[in-house]
Amino acid sequence: MLERNQLPLRPAAPGFAAAWVAVIAGASVALSLVFACVTPFVALTAVSAVVLPRRMALMAVLLAWLANQTVGYLVLGYPETFGSFAWGLAIGVAAFASLAAALGVLRLAAGLAVTMTGAFLAGFVAYEGMLFAATAVLPSGDAAFSAAVVAEVLLINSLAAIGLICLHAGAAASRAFVAAQPAPVLR
Repeated sequence: MLERNQLPLRPAAPGFAAAWVAVIAGASVALSLVFACVTPFVALTAVSAVVLPRRMALMAVLLAWLANQTVGYLVLGYPETFGSFAWGLAIGVAAFASLAAALGVLRLAAGLAVTMTGAFLAGFVAYEGMLFAATAVLPSGDAAFSAAVVAEVLLINSLAAIGLICLHAGAAASRAFVAAQPAPVLR
């Protein structure tokens, strides 16, 4: 199992962090195809924030959002209207707000489970808050933020986060992929 001092990743195998960015982008494509308008960006951002160096996490979220939009417009046939494009942009902004909130949690000195949970919850609040704020200027249905819809989004993101964590833990189980970082020296 991974230790907190191994995160964010310090790759021991060349390209492991870059491969993880590709996994996040690929997961975005797969999850976009399955869930369409409920791609679990919170799961993608929280896991990226915890397991990747900051710049790689930014790249992972950008690629995930671009992949989601590409699948939406080219495969799922999203309408090519101003409102649709504006919501796509709002989702991108919300995804980066989620990442920023998740990264903020990393400053806390806590165990891995607490860190991941905190990153996920902070990211979820930021993501949903940004999307709710967007409803002030973008077209939206009355039920878009009903308790049932928010609970479904939370469930989908929770399951996706668990899946991504298991995938990462499996890949990193061999210490060949992830090197332990030296513990801080206490003086």
